Amino acid sequence: MAQNLVKKCISVAAKDVKVNSLTSFHTADSIKSVIKGLVNKNTANLPLNGKILTVKDNICTKYWPTSCGSRILNDYISPFEATLVRTLKENGGIIIGKTNMDEFAMGTNTNNALHGQTAFPLIKDKSYQVGGSSGGCAASVAADICYASIGTDTGGSVRLPAAYVGCVGFKPSFGRISRYGAMPFANSMDTMGIIAKDVDSIITVYGLLSHADPKDATCLTTKMRSKIEAHCQKHKVSNKPTVIGIPTNWNVTETDTEVLSKWNEFISLLKSNNFEIKEIQLPYSLYGLSVYTTLAYAEGASNLARYNNAIFGSDCQNQGRSMNPRSAFFGEEVKKRLLLGAYSLSTGKKTGIHRKAQILRRAVQKEMNGCFRIPSLHAHDPSGDIDFIVTPSFLKPSMPIGTKQPYDFLSDSMLVPANLAGLPSISIPFGQVHGGLPMGIQLIAQYGDDNALLSFSKCFC
Repeated sequence: MAQNLVKKCISVAAKDVKVNSLTSFHTADSIKSVIKGLVNKNTANLPLNGKILTVKDNICTKYWPTSCGSRILNDYISPFEATLVRTLKENGGIIIGKTNMDEFAMGTNTNNALHGQTAFPLIKDKSYQVGGSSGGCAASVAADICYASIGTDTGGSVRLPAAYVGCVGFKPSFGRISRYGAMPFANSMDTMGIIAKDVDSIITVYGLLSHADPKDATCLTTKMRSKIEAHCQKHKVSNKPTVIGIPTNWNVTETDTEVLSKWNEFISLLKSNNFEIKEIQLPYSLYGLSVYTTLAYAEGASNLARYNNAIFGSDCQNQGRSMNPRSAFFGEEVKKRLLLGAYSLSTGKKTGIHRKAQILRRAVQKEMNGCFRIPSLHAHDPSGDIDFIVTPSFLKPSMPIGTKQPYDFLSDSMLVPANLAGLPSISIPFGQVHGGLPMGIQLIAQYGDDNALLSFSKCFC
């Protein structure tokens, strides 16, 4: 096993040359310390059994820097490990490296001034965008560098990159996986997500990471997990066909014609497999991207306020610069989002943008709860007869590096509503469009029904 690990470490550098998915990784020399640790374990009896994994660069590790793709943290090494990193190691996983991302997870292209652009050859070795902000995670899986990768999903950041490169991206229900040790962007929406080549790999990793963690106040307790499981099982109907909801009003004018055609093809596949199809309307969800932008940017402005003292940006101060470290080291996208977030918080408590966005967010959650057969834990929310919702993962497939489209900001619009409502969502590959670009289909389930969603997804991937 030791020889195989050394060979894999050598191959990682070669595979990542064109992709640039990794910010830090084990070399043939540094992996020796990991091998020594494995000698004391019988990895054959552990679930991951020596499988290679990567984690996003905003997840704390002791060995490598946790830079969040930002120059202000370029040399920061955490004194502790994230709970999920420790869990993966304890179960026989080997963290081979950390993956590139948009700065502080704010972006959709996985491009930053510290580590550069992550790209992936999809058609004739031409470099294509991998989405963001967990694009490095998706690229490392697609390039066969690792078995699975762990990222953060705030508004589609795991599922969009997975869809762009033809992988499976899973965002569980809010609070399922501990976020202790993950640098926050928007606390009310941040969710740890998993990217892999198939659903079985997702199930394996998710089964290990989905547990209570007293270090994370947002992580579900064991008691609450049992309550949710019992609630979901109580409302399962075994003698009726599975009902699939299709939000017809999500077919907006910006949707690519081939994406729409593949969506209809998947619906036909569902019908041929005796699933019942039902058209639904989700009008408030169409405002999801605007609501997300208002709330996430405001929370981001609050979270990034901590990077404003002598601890951070010391290089700027040592060089005698008069510029504030935030101005010197934050990228343009981060600065823009912080300004917009501060504005939304400063326009009044009763009539402000932020308050209105919170009201709309609750409306999105309520209308989605009203679709599902399993009632919401919110006692006063309505319920329906839908088991799963099916949509495309994006409006348009990946574009070549450097291509600008007028609707680039809409790339996450299909994925954001699941984050606003805290629902489990998965993107699975479904054929190709435009002569070789991967197509992704999104499946959404009721809160807490994660295992049923994964089981359903296995029918198609």
